[in-house]
Amino acid sequence: MNKKNPVVYHGQKLRDARLKAAIGTQKELSEKTGIPANIISDLERGKRRMSPSWAQKIAEVLGGDWTDYAN
Repeated sequence: MNKKNPVVYHGQKLRDARLKAAIGTQKELSEKTGIPANIISDLERGKRRMSPSWAQKIAEVLGGDWTDYAN
């Protein structure tokens, strides 16, 4: 994982990272991470705080260091 260029997975940044990884839908990210699609949606809209376990699962799919953006 790249500590010099971490990906911050919250709000618009999560959406941008998902699209950059060629994952076109929240449902597809949900299927790859095991995180329910409604939670992915809430995270992208900034309606829910990122948990460390979600951050780790997302980092495994999208890249980055999960400790840099787990709150």
